[in-house]
Amino acid sequence: MKKLLTIFLTTVIATTVLTGCNLFAKANGVILYGEQQDIIDSVERDKKEIIEEEQFTIKMIEQGQQKVMVLTEETAKELVSKQLIREITNQEKGKTKVAKSLSKVSEGEGLLFAKQKVEKLDAMENVKYEGNLIIGEGRAYTDMFLIVTNADYDAIEGTEKTMAVLKYDKDPSADGLKYDVEKTQLVRIEN
Repeated sequence: MKKLLTIFLTTVIATTVLTGCNLFAKANGVILYGEQQDIIDSVERDKKEIIEEEQFTIKMIEQGQQKVMVLTEETAKELVSKQLIREITNQEKGKTKVAKSLSKVSEGEGLLFAKQKVEKLDAMENVKYEGNLIIGEGRAYTDMFLIVTNADYDAIEGTEKTMAVLKYDKDPSADGLKYDVEKTQLVRIEN
């Protein structure tokens, strides 16, 4: 019996290590991306389970074959406060760390976060590449994101979408992710 228990525990530990699972950092939230009404409907359906919910208006633009999400500085600050913006420290191993803060955004100049350095965007000529940062644990909805002032956000032409950050008191993937939106992303919210 003791030998069987040892084999079982060794198997569980090995599986956890090899799959990259972290037993202590389960998801407690979801980010939903898509059309505003689809987001509202999904939130309404799951309302009893949600302990905190916040919605943000974002814009989507294209740069060649890549999608760029445009956020206001206020939206970015909220994501930082929830520890949802992360810096990739080792691309090959998928290692990240929480971004504690972001640079100040100046009017007429956006802060761009992408896997590789980009000098300018078609939608905004004056951008400053700030590194390889992501929202959540990966690039779920977009290839890069741009943070701008409110005035610059209003001036940028793009497709308006909604981003909702939903916090639960349990792992929301336990019941399956049943949202009728463009994209869902499991996250760990730390606020």
